[in-house]
Amino acid sequence: MGKHDDSKDCKFRVEYHCDDKHDKHDKHDHKDKHECKDKHKHEHKHEHKHEYKCDHDHKDKDKHDKDHCHSKPGHSCGVDNVRVFGSSTEATTFPKTIKVPVTLAELSVVVCVEADIQLEKPALEIIRAWKSVILEQCELVPTFNPYAAKLFGSGFIRKNLEYATADHVSGSAVCGDIRHISALIPFDFCVGITFPTSGPSLQLIPDFTSSGELGNKTGTAAQLNMGLFGNRQFYNEKPYCELVFSEFTELDIGQDLRKVKCNEHAFSHVREKIVLNLGLKVLQDQQVPLPVINPPKPPHYPCK
Repeated sequence: MGKHDDSKDCKFRVEYHCDDKHDKHDKHDHKDKHECKDKHKHEHKHEHKHEYKCDHDHKDKDKHDKDHCHSKPGHSCGVDNVRVFGSSTEATTFPKTIKVPVTLAELSVVVCVEADIQLEKPALEIIRAWKSVILEQCELVPTFNPYAAKLFGSGFIRKNLEYATADHVSGSAVCGDIRHISALIPFDFCVGITFPTSGPSLQLIPDFTSSGELGNKTGTAAQLNMGLFGNRQFYNEKPYCELVFSEFTELDIGQDLRKVKCNEHAFSHVREKIVLNLGLKVLQDQQVPLPVINPPKPPHYPCK
């Protein structure tokens, strides 16, 4: 049995035992004791180094916890001490009105559009052309005159074009396919609208904002820590448009001509010149008073 004391350096003591019951192998036991002793010294070094590191980590952790406990929390925004007082002294009224769409204006808008349409294959002639209107935006913007406004609109002309191609040419005929192309041609406009003074008009109530100051006790200056503020917001009904009709007149001109036969030419793209007439209706949901209908008087029968 051996003892190893490192109290001067490491401040702890390690004991180890290397016992052997057989007395015949004394020399071998002595060697084993030295090997066991060296092994314990090596393990003791590593354990001592580990304990020192652990002790250092605990000191850093205690310091971090101490700093964290004494750190001041950050300030944040919030609302505190809220009290709500709900009361109503006004009686609820039910006016004899009805909320319906009111026609503010009916107008016709003329839009002129030019566009180039590229064909997939050269065409010999245009067989059929069909157009329709897609209205994407229609906004009514008030002006400085309460009885006038500007109407902004935009959309697309959807044109379907059928044409005959010139694929094979012989001495007496031209052969090909019937093809089509569907193109979206954009357009926009801005027109003015004047409302009559006696008829239905645009109902837009503006918002209201006010502010005021409170004087101090001596009446010589305003109190900077107090103020009077007020505002009122109206949620108006947004005007909208309805498409009533659309009319087209157009001129299609074939470009990039290529001779096919003596009197016939093929073209690869078409120049469009379109005059569009839009019929629009501008409406707004408004409160309309119901007509008062007096009940009929009962019949009067004279006494006989």
